[in-house]
Amino acid sequence: MKLSTVLFSSAALLATGVVAQAADLPSKKAAPVEYVRVCSTYGAGFFYIPGTDTCIRIGGRARYEFQYSEPFARGDNTTGSRATGRIYLDARTATEYGLLRAYVRYDVARRIGTIQSGTAARIGTAFNGTGTDFGIAQTQVDLNRAFVQFGGLTAGRTQSFFDFYAGDLEYVGTTAGSSVTTNVLAYTASFGGGFSATLSMEDPVERRNVITGNPYAGSGTPDVVANLRLDQAWGTAQLSAALHEVRPSIPTASIEYGYAVNAGVKVNLPMLAAGDALYLQGTYTKGAATYVISNPFGYGKAGTFGIGNVGRLYTPDAVATGVGGSNLDLTTVWGLTAAVQHYWTPTIRQALFGSYVKTDYSNAAYLSQGGNVGANGYRDWSYWTVGTNVTWSPVKDLDIGVEVNYLKANASGAGVTSTVTGAVPGILYKSDSQITTRLKIVRDF
Repeated sequence: MKLSTVLFSSAALLATGVVAQAADLPSKKAAPVEYVRVCSTYGAGFFYIPGTDTCIRIGGRARYEFQYSEPFARGDNTTGSRATGRIYLDARTATEYGLLRAYVRYDVARRIGTIQSGTAARIGTAFNGTGTDFGIAQTQVDLNRAFVQFGGLTAGRTQSFFDFYAGDLEYVGTTAGSSVTTNVLAYTASFGGGFSATLSMEDPVERRNVITGNPYAGSGTPDVVANLRLDQAWGTAQLSAALHEVRPSIPTASIEYGYAVNAGVKVNLPMLAAGDALYLQGTYTKGAATYVISNPFGYGKAGTFGIGNVGRLYTPDAVATGVGGSNLDLTTVWGLTAAVQHYWTPTIRQALFGSYVKTDYSNAAYLSQGGNVGANGYRDWSYWTVGTNVTWSPVKDLDIGVEVNYLKANASGAGVTSTVTGAVPGILYKSDSQITTRLKIVRDF
């Protein structure tokens, strides 16, 4: 027992010495873990990019739509659907010169049937407003936003600085007004008290709505856009103007300059319910039609527009007249829009909207077609629409809703010949209408 006691004591002393020596040896510590930190400076969803002072937000959208439109011929689509996926990145950094921001957003959509698009016609993915695509399916990949902001400078692809109410409360988008994403180089000056002014150089090609009889030439002078804006607790007011080059390809014709002006106001109505608002807008254009008819519905495309038997109506920027199309007669288009939104409950809201648009040609433009009775084309005409939608948001960032639109086109004079397949020849139509409905389910994240 004495021997075992001595051996045990020796082993304990040896172990203690080894541990003490090990503690004195240098060791490599594990690298500290850098956790993602929340960035609350710019609102919910932002976090710091590890190792930087830049905050970023990643988000997106999944959207499904189903539409029914009243048909006019056996070959017309009566239904259609669209599925849209969206992803965006928003990176912001505070600098000594002000905010540095980069924003990128992609939309990818699959369209089938009656789902209309006028604005997208400029990238070759639109459906005909009269429903004559006979079920063609189209896939659209759209770089919807890609811009840099540095202080007051904005450079890249974003919403035109001319735009005010751009169908904000609508599903289909049938009202008058500008709703264009384009390439811009702009500077915004803020004067305090919510007052600001912007001067912008914007892509002229995406604003073109054809010159009939003398096609547009290559890209020339960019569109010059300016706005004055006031943002207050009661709402927002904006006055904007644009200058657009009408540049024909035939060299004997002179280059003309069209223009557009827009006045819009948004009035917040919290005395009714939180989130309630009223929009009023008026737009006048000459030689720059897309500044008033670039809505997502079929009206905004570069070709023709029509409803039922009143079809193939033109809204070009200009009509070439004179010998060899040497003269350009600019087309006048103006429109009025009103829209209101009301929250019946915090989760149920309703929008009501309406619009009137008038297209006026010069006598020379009308007579260039021979002034034929019943001839479609360069004749004065008007378009109006009313619609409403109800949206339910059972949980945050989920919208489920239904919209109904009534649209009507009116041709001046004795009327026009029908463009509907199978229509009785020789009958003139002065007006026709259509009902369009759409179901929407959207999840933002």
